This record gives sequence, structure tokens and C-alpha cells, in this order.
Amino acid sequence: MKSLKLLNIVLTTLMLVPLLNAQTYEGSRFHDLGKLKQRIDTAFWLDTSGSSKPVMTWPQGVYDSENCQFWRVLINVESYTDSAGEVIEKYSNSYMDLGQMGTEGPPWGLYEYRRYAPPQVTVDGVDDSYDFIGEVVDDLIADEEIDLVVKAVPGFYVTMKTYSFANEFHDDYIIYHLNFKYTGDFDHLDLDPDIPEQDLSNVYFVIGYHMIPSFAGEKEILGHRWGGDAYDDWMDWDLVDPLYSSDIDNTRPDMLFVWGWDGDDTDVTALEPGGKYFNDTGDPSFQHEVKGQFLSYQYPGYTLLHADASPEDPSDDPNMPNTLAMSDIFEVWAGTFGGQPAYDYFSTGEWQHPPDWEDPGNSHWKKSDHMHMSLGPYDFSLGEDIDIVYAIAVGGVDYEETITKGQEWLSWYRDESGATFDDISKRDFLAQGIDSLYEYLSRARWAWSRMNDGLTIPAPLPSPSLEVTSGGGFIKLEWEDMSNTPDPVTGIPDLAGYKIYRKLGAQLINFKEDEFGKGIIYELIGEVGSDITEFIDTTAIRGENYRYYVTTVDDGSQNDGLFPGTPLESSHYQNRTVSGAVAFKPAPTHNDSVRIVPNPFIISGNELNFTGESNKLLFVNLPAFCTVNIYNSTGDLIKTIKHTSGSGDEAWDQLSESNQRIVSGVYIAYVSDCRNLDGTKLNDVFEKFVIVR
Repeated sequence: MKSLKLLNIVLTTLMLVPLLNAQTYEGSRFHDLGKLKQRIDTAFWLDTSGSSKPVMTWPQGVYDSENCQFWRVLINVESYTDSAGEVIEKYSNSYMDLGQMGTEGPPWGLYEYRRYAPPQVTVDGVDDSYDFIGEVVDDLIADEEIDLVVKAVPGFYVTMKTYSFANEFHDDYIIYHLNFKYTGDFDHLDLDPDIPEQDLSNVYFVIGYHMIPSFAGEKEILGHRWGGDAYDDWMDWDLVDPLYSSDIDNTRPDMLFVWGWDGDDTDVTALEPGGKYFNDTGDPSFQHEVKGQFLSYQYPGYTLLHADASPEDPSDDPNMPNTLAMSDIFEVWAGTFGGQPAYDYFSTGEWQHPPDWEDPGNSHWKKSDHMHMSLGPYDFSLGEDIDIVYAIAVGGVDYEETITKGQEWLSWYRDESGATFDDISKRDFLAQGIDSLYEYLSRARWAWSRMNDGLTIPAPLPSPSLEVTSGGGFIKLEWEDMSNTPDPVTGIPDLAGYKIYRKLGAQLINFKEDEFGKGIIYELIGEVGSDITEFIDTTAIRGENYRYYVTTVDDGSQNDGLFPGTPLESSHYQNRTVSGAVAFKPAPTHNDSVRIVPNPFIISGNELNFTGESNKLLFVNLPAFCTVNIYNSTGDLIKTIKHTSGSGDEAWDQLSESNQRIVSGVYIAYVSDCRNLDGTKLNDVFEKFVIVR
């Protein structure tokens, strides 16, 4: 730990300046290489009400799958003398942020580093790439590192380093390394002390998380406050044996295991009108056409990995944390949160469990959905610092099973013959998620021990740059040749091949209402060897939108980690296409078969309409070049579409020239100015179609 502490201080004071000059110091950064996605902002507290959600989401790529409502880091000081000579008793700084330091530049600010720049992605010639504003560092200890450096009252330099991994066995957690250095300086204008020279005694640092299983479940069922206040979400802790041995076992043999889960909200009494009472643990969907899918199947949590014994002793203190504080006992949203009540509370040394979570008498303000961990007390002289390291993770059952098992449970709820997957079975099935969280936090503990020894976590090859092109009856994928790319840790090329994935409809799973609960996910559609760099998708349905990504797979020869010899696959999230690609039919050389599909268009047609595009109409068998004028039954021009793609297809979203959605009725499509690819003119065409809304 001494070596990492020294590295932390050196980077903060010296090395950051030349390294960071190219970066933008403010805004947000994302750990988005793995299954767990985490937003890092310019503050040590985080509000979910902003537009740059999500805060923390698992699994990444599933709409509204957030797992954290709020988090914060606090500094609690027993007393200090301010610049006016006044003694401030039991001070609590609960909103540390970058503030005006963001304009000062290094070392203050928010900085991102990656082993590899995100790959270039294009769809039909349009750039679909990730907007990367960080820096590439080849010998990074993790695949991605995001650092935040601020000053905080009453005079601490606070550095937070966060690490994430693309390795599929380590991409469900993120490691946080906090360093607090006492300087007496908190004014952004200079580096001089802002309080008289003095020692600080009995300082506590507090880390608090308000974790929820899923934003989707809370929003759908209750819709309170930010749309996800936890009426039935809970947190608890235990001390467990880690699943993997590491050097941490020498001082911390018991692993602190903190987790959150979804309980039963007794206010929700029926899934369907006239239905029976049910236990809503897991939040089965009931506001969509396809009901029953479990929305709150995640188990978010964290573990403490290291806390310095004192500024003079950087060894791990196994007695930490000092306090585990539950929100049911201390109302974290109340106006009294801060100052003396906070200091007194976080210095108690209590380790609190929640009350009986099935007690319907508890109001939602007193349920245990928010847990604080305090560390201390520490005594500081000027120039001294301490380190705290912890990991957050999210576990859960496989996403696909939330659909299939949800349908089994729905059959039981509806009293269908032979159905046995009841409320108890549902509860036990979902509880498997706590086992996966236990696994991931154990892996994080192993990883931090390895990093602390100066070793790197085995890493997959980077994702290749990708080009996707819509074609006549097919969609073509071409990607970067990665055969000579060295392993990121050992430097030895080890590519075995590539995997190709595809999703019908929207980029995000469950983003569109007409996709919900139908199991429309990214699916593996091809595997090729290391000498192949293209794939022709001939199974794409004409007119439907598809999203793609391609991964590299190594041969496992460079993997000396927890599962040695196992091939590693690159990130599933780095070259996903945002825009859709469409397989169209080449334009015919005649125009006597122009059609509109679906016709009639019925808004409630669901399966008969295009996936994820509920208002899409497709004009098919068009000539290569033409103009499509759309009129209503009274002869008013509604929309003019210039068809210039050379294909036989043209889509329309049923919006008029004034951007208004058209109403039910009979419409005429007048296809004029028709020409073949060689310029040959063709006759005009009229086609009638019907819209029913």
C-alpha cells in the first residue's frame, strides 16, 4: 500500500500537470467498458435528477436499469479554528465538488485514461463513434481509470481514482481509491493554507450509497419523487469469507458484504384488474402489453478493501469501518443531516442492521435503502494523508431469465393449469443474484490485492473499428484487422477470432414500448476466424432496423488470472452501432409493383408493424429515383419525400411537413419523376393506403 500511496501523492502534485494538459477538466466521464456502467461527475455527491443519467447501471444497455439513486463522500471534523479565529465544532462537509477549481486546470479536475481509444464506428458512411475526450495510456493498471481531484473544507486535497476492466470476469465491479491529504488549503485561488496552522483530531470520512435494484421497477410501479424512491428497497450487510484468497486475507480475513435488494411493497395488491394479491418482490411488469417480466432483479452492493490505520501507518486497519449507518435510524433526507447530528451519528461505532423489512408500519422514509460507512477516527498534522479503497458491484440473474421466468410466474398468478412457479419460487429465483454479487465483490478484492502488488489484471484485446453498410437484401459488416494486435498486458499477439452480434430494433434493450418483454436482445449471429474481417448478414428482414457490434476473442494463452487459460472476449459495449442499418431491396427497372406496407396500417397492430418503430410505413418496389407526394382524401398535400438512395425502399414516420402526426384516414401516394439507375424515365404511379389510429 505504501507504494500506491506514494504514487498517488506524486501523481497529484507533479505528474498530473504534463499528463493532463490536453484534457477537459469538467463535465462527466463514464466507466462503460463492462457490464456495470458508472458515471463519474465533478463532485463527491451525485444527484440522479440531471439529464446525463444513468448514474450506475447493470446490465449496461438495458433501458432504465439504474442501480443507484444517490451517493456521497463526507468529511466530518470534531473541531477546527477558522481564519477568523472561531472554533467550529463538529463540522460536516457533505457536498464536496470541483466548483471554480475546474477553471484552474491540473491537478484539479476530472480526468479519464484508457488503454485504448474507443474504436471508430460508421453506419452507412455516418460517424457513429464514441466521443472520447480523455487520454490513452498504454501501461495503465486497469483498462480505464477516471480521476477526480478537488479541495475541500476545512483543508483537504481529495483524490479519487476509479478503475474498471473490460475482462468479462471483472467487468461487474468498479474499484474506488480515495486519498485525503490534510493541507489547510481549500480556497481555489492559491495553494496557501486558509486556516491557522493546527492539527485535526478525530476526523471521520463517510461513504454513503442509496442503492436500488432497478429504476425501471420503481418507476413503473410507484413513480414517486425522482420516479424511483425506494418504498420497498432495502440494504443490509454481513461479514463473509471471500471466495478467492489474496494478501488482503492477512489483515482482513472477513469480507464486509453490503447489498441492496427489492422487497415487497404491500401497497401493490394486484397485477391485473380483478387479480389476486401477489408479492411484488422483483417488481413484475404490469403496465406493458407483455406482463410479468421481473424489472428489479439486481443486487447492488459494495465492500471495503482497505483503510489506513493512521496517517503514520498505511497498513490496513481490520477494525474499519467504524460505523455502518442505516437510513431507517438516521433520516438522511431530513434537514438535520449535517453538522453535530451527523458527526455524533457517524462516530458512534454502531453496525446497524435494518428493522423487520416486512413490517408494513414502516414509512418509506424509514426503510433501509441508504447505507453509510464511516472510517476513522484519524488525527492529522499538516501534510499527512490517508487512503481508503472500496469496490462497488451489481449482481443478478441473467436478463433473459427475467422474461422466461416472469412468464412462468405470470401463469401461476393467473391460475393456469400446471403452473407451479409461485411467489416463493420467484423470491428464491431472484435471490440467486446475491450469490453473483458475492462472487463479483470477491473478485474485486482479489484484483485490488493483485494491483497493490504491482500486477495487472489479464485483459482482452480491444474492440475493432467497425463499418456497417445497408445493402440490397443484406447488411455488410467490415472491421479492423486485429490479428497482429499485441495482448495489452504481455504484448504477445493472441487473437483467435471474432464474434458478430445483432439486435433488432432500438439500440437499448426495452427502450421501445413495442419491444418490451418480448426478449428482443443482442444475439450472436456469427463467429469467424482471425483471418476474416467481414460478414454479410443475409438474414436481416427487409425494412427492419438492426444494430450490431463485433468482438475480438483471444486464445486464452495470455490469461493467468482467476480462470487461467480461458479465452477472453473484448468489451461488448465499445463498438455498438447507435444508428440502425436496413436491408433494402434493390430498385426494380419498372414501377408497376409499388406497394405500401403495412397496408392498412393499424397502430395496435404490434407484431405487424416494424420493431421499435411503431409509426413506420415502408414504400417498397420504388424506382431508383423518384418523388413521393402524399395526399389526404380531400387532396391536401401532406408530405413530399425525395427518394434518392437508388434502392427500392423508402421509409416514412407518418409526420407531415409541419411535423404533425397524421390522423386516421385514406391517403394517396403519388410517385412521380421516376427514373432508373441509368436515367431512363418511367411512368408516374398512384397508390392508395389506409391509416387507423
